[in-house]
Amino acid sequence: MTVSETELRRALSILDQYRAQFDALQRQQELLTLSLEELVRARETMSRYQQAGKGAPILVPIGGNTFLFGQIADEERTIIGIGADLLIEETIPAAVERLEGRVKSLQEAIGGLAQRIAELDTRVRTQTDFVQGVYEQLAEREGEKGA
Repeated sequence: MTVSETELRRALSILDQYRAQFDALQRQQELLTLSLEELVRARETMSRYQQAGKGAPILVPIGGNTFLFGQIADEERTIIGIGADLLIEETIPAAVERLEGRVKSLQEAIGGLAQRIAELDTRVRTQTDFVQGVYEQLAEREGEKGA
């Protein structure tokens, strides 16, 4: 089988596309993982908030690593976002359940993404081996011409 520089360029182009897709999927996975961690933290905070009870002292984060002192006014209710900048008031157990559903969905999405990343990683390795083989064949042919 003879190979040409055109084939090598085509193979390298495909490899670059695979690597770009791989990087994009990894970034997506990182974002989903951060979202998952945030949901788990919120769920845990609500559970501890409820356990602390009415009147318990709390610190309220306001950004910039700055907090205000506060007290729990109602340990049974919370306000939670339901999408499209809509907020509703509901009981903490209902909000925790809602968050658990989101956690499960994100875990499934991360799992599916991990599978796609693994498949793409296999393609990248296969394409890398192919490019290396094509390059070696071209180098051999050039060596034969020079001899």
